[in-house]
Amino acid sequence: MVLTRWDLCCIVIYLRDDGGPLRESAIHTHEHFDEAKARKVSAQFAAALQREGRELRAGLDENEVTKSTEQMNTLRGSLEEMGIRAGVAVPIHSRGSLVGGLVALSVFPERLQAALNGIRFIAAPVEIGVGNAHRAAAMRDQHQRIEQLVDQLQQRSNALEAANLELRHVAHYRSLFLARMSHELRTPLTSILGFAEILLDHEEMSECQRRFCNKIQASGLQLQSSLNQLVDLSRIEGGQSELFLHEFSLRQVLRDSCAAVERLAHKQGVEIACESDTDLPSIVSDEGKLRLVLYNFFAHAIGRSPEGGTTRVHAQSPSQSRFQISIEDDGPPPLNLSHIFEPVSINAPTESAATMTELGLVIARRLIDVLGGAVTTESLGPSGLRVLLELPIRPTESTQP
Repeated sequence: MVLTRWDLCCIVIYLRDDGGPLRESAIHTHEHFDEAKARKVSAQFAAALQREGRELRAGLDENEVTKSTEQMNTLRGSLEEMGIRAGVAVPIHSRGSLVGGLVALSVFPERLQAALNGIRFIAAPVEIGVGNAHRAAAMRDQHQRIEQLVDQLQQRSNALEAANLELRHVAHYRSLFLARMSHELRTPLTSILGFAEILLDHEEMSECQRRFCNKIQASGLQLQSSLNQLVDLSRIEGGQSELFLHEFSLRQVLRDSCAAVERLAHKQGVEIACESDTDLPSIVSDEGKLRLVLYNFFAHAIGRSPEGGTTRVHAQSPSQSRFQISIEDDGPPPLNLSHIFEPVSINAPTESAATMTELGLVIARRLIDVLGGAVTTESLGPSGLRVLLELPIRPTESTQP
């Protein structure tokens, strides 16, 4: 429109990308004007505009001759060489930086002078267009990045879904294996224990035979205990552990649990000291699971204590909603407290630890979570370990069935 309105020779738009040189973006020429000439002269104006960063005019003002620079003289010379009398280069700025320019040429200086304000006016929308183009490019890049992230997320989701499906299959097969193993092993194991008991109670045997029969019975009982522990652990990890809540005496359960491990303590040559506060309250919990937890932790402390050592148990109720049971031993300090309940391997139980295996300790730790409690451990210095069990006196929302 500017070209037609003032009958100019040509208007050329220059833009730059990422700080590079100005490049021709669009050219509009009069039908009778040589486009090759327009490109040659406007390119010189664009190069000068990029160096100066300000509006440049040649052939429009008579006074400009007196203050001409070498660069302006060169531009005027190029105009005269091409038969053009006037030219102007208007800069386009965005965010304080030169991003483009408009170059207009004419053989009639008065027409270019009249069109100068119009040329300056159209530079503004070009600036806006450049800004919009930059923002659109940034949005396209961001959109592509989002699409890439979505694709990556979808791939990871698919991988996780496949892994979860595989885990469900593994858990299902494990449950089937444990159920079959439990059934297949319990039947012959019951016969072994039954016949061993008959031999011990009703048959006359030599001392050597009786010792062997006692060994068979002890090994069978340990195998039965390990089998029960495997099934219990599978049920806990599968979320199948139910709570049977009722009110009972915590002091009585503590006394019975200490009595249950006295034989093991005597066999290890360890003394067990069990104390509780006089105001220890009755609690509402799963008594069977609490007894199993206490038995396993007591047996663990006894197994750690050296011969002649002492395992100390103390129960108290520091608040109206929680009770604590502290278990201390005289064993060597553990190398890593965080791995106490995560054994690397579960070895076959030995005779010296026939009533407590690492698997039993893992089960006890899981049951503490089921009962809504917490376990903390503390090294007692040169020797000894303290295990603190803290559980609710009444069931919380997380422990209620």
